[in-house]
Amino acid sequence: MTRSLWGRLTLALLVCALTLIVALVVLVDPFEIYHKATAFIPPIDNGTQSYSNAGIAKSYDYDSVIIGSSMTENFRPSQLDAALGRRFVKLCINGGSAFNHKQMMEMAFSTHEIRTVLYGLDLDSLSFFYTAPKTEMPTYLYDDDLFNDVQYWFNQSILARYISKCLRTLGQSDPDQRDTMYTWGDTYAFGADAVFRDVTLRTDEVEQTPLEAHPSLSQQFRLNVEHNIIPYIEAHPDTQFIFFFPPYSLVHWYTFYAEGRLHDNLMQKQAVFERLCAYDNVRFYDFQAKLDWILNLDHYIDPMHYGAHINAQIVDLIAQDQCRVTSVDQIKASADVLLAHVEQLRTLGAWPDSFNPLP
Repeated sequence: MTRSLWGRLTLALLVCALTLIVALVVLVDPFEIYHKATAFIPPIDNGTQSYSNAGIAKSYDYDSVIIGSSMTENFRPSQLDAALGRRFVKLCINGGSAFNHKQMMEMAFSTHEIRTVLYGLDLDSLSFFYTAPKTEMPTYLYDDDLFNDVQYWFNQSILARYISKCLRTLGQSDPDQRDTMYTWGDTYAFGADAVFRDVTLRTDEVEQTPLEAHPSLSQQFRLNVEHNIIPYIEAHPDTQFIFFFPPYSLVHWYTFYAEGRLHDNLMQKQAVFERLCAYDNVRFYDFQAKLDWILNLDHYIDPMHYGAHINAQIVDLIAQDQCRVTSVDQIKASADVLLAHVEQLRTLGAWPDSFNPLP
């Protein structure tokens, strides 16, 4: 066999092998980038979220989305469907920034007609640099460039792990996966011991830094709202945007106080509300001063994170239009409640059996 013929044969075999690999990945498509899985259970979990979301956004049937951090992961889309008359999917980004949430909205709006966006608005997500993801995303799965999907086709984890994982569930289905994906509510311990694992209460008075002392932080809040949220509200006037402030435990607000950031954060929250509530297609709900939740540590796995039963109650309250805020006076009243309870907690220096009634 001549060297030239051998070279052509080798090249042909290589091309054939590469073609077979690409065909295998596209056919199985573990993360549903090209088509929704029908013959196996896709490997959707918190560890694959940034990959799975791309396929969910592209390939699933929906008209509404859940956007936010881990505060939104325990929602059940089927409950929202029944409560609001929509078809929801979760596009949560655990620990994500407002830019990450923008990436999710961009994908959803570019592929579907979106009727409702349920957006859990965390202040921390708005403090990160407005053009940077806090959670790194495989951006090649979020664009329309087929050629850069080579990073998906020849991904070692896809070939060595996820395809075989899919094939092990061949012929199976999970009709509840839309609800259970990303949920973590039954995997942690709840209660005071869990909440105070890394928090110590003190009676020290801590000077609170005024808002104007952090001009760069205030600017990031403003830029995140202006660049990562408002363009979608304005570009989609027929889409209803339902924002809510998540109900962190009072211990989390105390940690803000201990860091000197409590007043600053409450003022940032007010500024965000004032900027967004001006739009007709925006509704706001504030659960942060809901005392029966935030004072009961049995609802929490740490100072911030509440259980799935709270997510379910949030849906019920939104459906009933309760805890809705329409004026800055309501936001200020909520802030006053939080300030008073944090001060009581600081004065005590310990978590009480019950809080004294406050005016």
